[in-house]
Amino acid sequence: MDTLWVWVVLGGVATAWVGWLVQRAIYEALEQHRQLYTSQAEHRLRDLFVFVDLKLLWPAAFVAGVLLCAILVLSGIGVIAGVIAMLVCWSAPNLGMSWARRQRIAAFERQLPEALMSISGSIRAGSSLSNALQGLVMHALPPLSQEMAVVNRQIRLGASAPDAFQQLSARLGGQALELLSITIRVAIQTGGPLAQMLEQTGVTMQANQQIQARLAALTAQGWLQAWVMGAMPLALMAALGALDPSFADALLETSEGHAVLLIIGFFEVLGIWWLRRTVALPGSKAG
Repeated sequence: MDTLWVWVVLGGVATAWVGWLVQRAIYEALEQHRQLYTSQAEHRLRDLFVFVDLKLLWPAAFVAGVLLCAILVLSGIGVIAGVIAMLVCWSAPNLGMSWARRQRIAAFERQLPEALMSISGSIRAGSSLSNALQGLVMHALPPLSQEMAVVNRQIRLGASAPDAFQQLSARLGGQALELLSITIRVAIQTGGPLAQMLEQTGVTMQANQQIQARLAALTAQGWLQAWVMGAMPLALMAALGALDPSFADALLETSEGHAVLLIIGFFEVLGIWWLRRTVALPGSKAG
């Protein structure tokens, strides 16, 4: 009997120790995820020039995701739907900030050609590059004014103009900023006419934007046609299933029907993949 109690006590101690290790591992994993989640969100918000305290972002997203998962599971919708909803809820803030960052970069690139022509005009009038940037910052709209203010501050603090614009290109990305960075570096290192080169770069960017806008319109039309054509087999199957229930039973409950569904799904995915490759090729050349 004494031996039994000894084993019971040892088993309880071992169980408590394993439980403590599991709890500590879960806590450390959650803490690392919280730090990474908050750090990524702060970095994305800094890129948007939004400076707020994000200490409550991760707990709010975590609790909201768990509650949404519990509601879907308890309401009978399903565990898989609950888990998917929870993951979407956790990812929504970062996805939203990533979308906002892409929109901000697109707006900046739309403003850039006219900004380069304005800088070129100021330099032709006798202003330095720093003074031209300062005037642009005072009169331009965000996000251009905010990003150029950072560049001008770096130049005033002692950084060279090519390095300041190279950092801007590294921060925002895009071929337009890379072209601008190379233009300024070449003009300053070779002593070329900076105003003329900036003006020509702005004209080139405007032409590229016009080509990209036309290409986007053409590819949007192609995408719409592709989605309509891709939805036709599914719509046809749904219509036939509504008109003749035996068709749906044969399609969903027999091995031959499953084979047909697999073939249809394969060709649907193949068509979407091929369309993405076809659309991406001219887009990459135009960019």
